[in-house]
Amino acid sequence: MKKTQSLVAAAIALLIPLAVEAEPRTWTSSDGKSLEAEFAGTSGAGATAAVKLKMADGKIINYPVAKLSEADRLFVKGNLPTDPAALAAAIDGLVVAKAKSSYGELREELAKLPGKTDLTNAEKGKRKEEIEREMQMCAPNEMTNDNQFLRRIYLDVAGRIPTFDEAEAFLNNRSATKRAELINELLDSDAYVMRMYNYYSDLLRVREGIVMMGNGDIKADPYIEYLKASIRDDKPFNDLVREMLTATGKIWDEPAAGYLIADSGMRLCNLSNSFTVFMGTEITCAQCHDHPFEEVMQMDFFKMAAFMGETETRAGGGSMMMSGGDYRSEVARMNKVLKAAGKLRENQETDQNLGQWFGTHRTQVNDDGSNAVKLPHDYKYDDGEPEMSVKPSAYFGSIVNVEEFDSPRHAFADWMVAPDNPRFTINTVNRLWKIAFGLAQIEPVYNIPGHLDGQAQNYELLTFLEEMMKDLDYSVKDFFRVVYNTNTYQREAETMSPSLTQVDKGTYHFPGPILRRMTAEQIWDSLVALTTPNPEEVIRRGAESYKATMNTDPASLKTADDIMGWKEQFSKASKLVKYGGSGDAVSKDDYVDGEMMFRASELRQPMRAGHFLRMFGQSDKQLIENQFTGGSSPQVMALLNGKITNAVLTSPDAYLIKEIANGRGSKKDKIEKIFLSVLARYPSSEEKSMAQSGMRAKTDRSMSEKQKEEEEALAIGNVIWALVNTREFMFIQ
Repeated sequence: MKKTQSLVAAAIALLIPLAVEAEPRTWTSSDGKSLEAEFAGTSGAGATAAVKLKMADGKIINYPVAKLSEADRLFVKGNLPTDPAALAAAIDGLVVAKAKSSYGELREELAKLPGKTDLTNAEKGKRKEEIEREMQMCAPNEMTNDNQFLRRIYLDVAGRIPTFDEAEAFLNNRSATKRAELINELLDSDAYVMRMYNYYSDLLRVREGIVMMGNGDIKADPYIEYLKASIRDDKPFNDLVREMLTATGKIWDEPAAGYLIADSGMRLCNLSNSFTVFMGTEITCAQCHDHPFEEVMQMDFFKMAAFMGETETRAGGGSMMMSGGDYRSEVARMNKVLKAAGKLRENQETDQNLGQWFGTHRTQVNDDGSNAVKLPHDYKYDDGEPEMSVKPSAYFGSIVNVEEFDSPRHAFADWMVAPDNPRFTINTVNRLWKIAFGLAQIEPVYNIPGHLDGQAQNYELLTFLEEMMKDLDYSVKDFFRVVYNTNTYQREAETMSPSLTQVDKGTYHFPGPILRRMTAEQIWDSLVALTTPNPEEVIRRGAESYKATMNTDPASLKTADDIMGWKEQFSKASKLVKYGGSGDAVSKDDYVDGEMMFRASELRQPMRAGHFLRMFGQSDKQLIENQFTGGSSPQVMALLNGKITNAVLTSPDAYLIKEIANGRGSKKDKIEKIFLSVLARYPSSEEKSMAQSGMRAKTDRSMSEKQKEEEEALAIGNVIWALVNTREFMFIQ
């Protein structure tokens, strides 16, 4: 488990006395003032954290940690404990404190309601109902039982339901810390990587071909594997963002370049997307006019865009040099070789793939030193002239001196991910909180206002989370490690959906995570867990072979066989392999009833329209966070009558079917195994009785052993099918 390097001072004051020997030292403030005092602990929470300083006369003063010099802040943080439970409890304290204060305010409003003269009786009645509902939602829910926690933590961290063996191991574990142990285990698993990749791929619009609305000739594998490796290694999120914004080169040589290549040729769109994804701020309106709702002017937009003004995603010139030669002349030569060898069709003069595939060498991120950003031709404000060049400048936060950086976009990246940027860290923790609870502190997540107080559901908590993320050095794993250990997360789901009024006013206080339907990927990956022995066994691999293929010197492809061999190598660059074992490529023998039952993260990005994943809401990866979890009639029909739930899930080749059919034990034991596998709980007496009736196989003496086995599998499949079609399966409780 990766140890956190430092924690927020607030956790100490709330929970653990600081075991540091008092020592006289010189303390320096951020503005250079100093005094001599002993270190006597900390107090406060999040942004209000203070260090206790014991003066020579014995008097103790509280001084804001935020106002200390950088060296003194590091001293304070360096003496804090490293147990995530301390921060988890601090979060719980902030949640409960906010709920209590709101409950008191609501009770006071309710008492005054009858005497209000500015409301009609009907309005008073409506408000009374709203107040009573909100008061009810201020009370924390009961803690989850082990079955509920088990299923939820697997879906949230691993992206799928637990297998029978995983569920049984946890439920039989008698350790008092088994929940924390499971959280650590899952955060370090390949399942977590796959689950978080699904999230990032939706957020960053990762798709086959990479470029929006085109160029399927560029393979996405290097970018995909780069993101997965970053998740696996727990690369600090600020470093990940900085790398994507500053990467230079071709995607197979510099995979992080995939982020900018995704918006190839659309510099202004990329700026808007970057602000939405990394700053939680929607500034697209300002591309055409001053923003009507936010303090961002059209001039501000183009000054920000100017940071990327020197950055191009296409190499200049039509005769881009590659490996010492002109790729177009090399392609022309190879076409002549293929024509002479009879490898082209009768009326064909060129192999189209050769030109397209070698042509992708032109798609690369580079800085040409010339700022291409100018005001639009119809610019109408008095602070600039149409088509006037603009210099890069940030419209909020720290002043940026571009001259200190390698390029303007390096300056932009550094400004964006800086700890003192008022939006970056807030946006990061806001989005991660939503993953865990189904609702962010600020909704919608892409519209964080300039002033957070009064907008966030819990301002003190949000600023605490912000400081915590900085102290954790932007470790996403460590952030989740804290949040998933909170009582707030481990409470039963809130079945009363927060009203729009609550969300807008910031009066939802997280009595527990909200009840929500699984995402398309969670549903699919849970079905994978029911049909395959090892859900994470198969992974997509292609980056290295793609890199080797694309870095082949075209001049070395002299014969027709050389050229056709290179084409075959290109086509096979992306492949599914068996992870952790032989590394053999997957064949149709590994499918279940003809279907590729492998994790969604390893399949085509996105899957074709009409596939189960797309039907249940998988994003088309064209827009940011474009997935949906709403229901539809086609979804109902797919669950009731579709191939995945009727043929694949209940196939004699499906893992769970084979385990039940071939396993030892009575029919009651087998039913318990089915329930534990599908719902992560054991059946009630009534459910067990009903399931026994459904598992009666229709066999007779005239049947062969194979026919009897098929009927047995069908009977078992009926019970599994019935459970998968329940709301309990579809929702995260």
